[in-house]
Amino acid sequence: TQNGVLKMLDRNRKLKIAPERWQENQLPFDFVITFEERVFDAVLDDFATNRHPRTFEPVYVINLEVKDTHTEAASGATLAVQLAELLDAADDVDDEIEGILEIFEEQFGQQLLYLPSTY
Repeated sequence: TQNGVLKMLDRNRKLKIAPERWQENQLPFDFVITFEERVFDAVLDDFATNRHPRTFEPVYVINLEVKDTHTEAASGATLAVQLAELLDAADDVDDEIEGILEIFEEQFGQQLLYLPSTY
């Protein structure tokens, strides 16, 4: 309990009924936000090897690095919401995404990884 694991498990229990794996989800998204570089790499690898483009609709994979602690997770969730709001407010996200990510990085002192892919 000193490291907050029980609090995180309790929070997760309330949010989802079971662990979720990206590879099992076939829904299309406009954005995929990951919180660890290894997960970012795994998502990109999945797009490259298992999800062959069908509609060629863009999806933007963005990594916002967050340490896996209760405090950092709460802070990272707030940052992810702010990032999502910036992206949602764009008139043309395809043309504006790089500028939006730059502004976010400067405003919040975060370094993002980002790569586009397609469905």
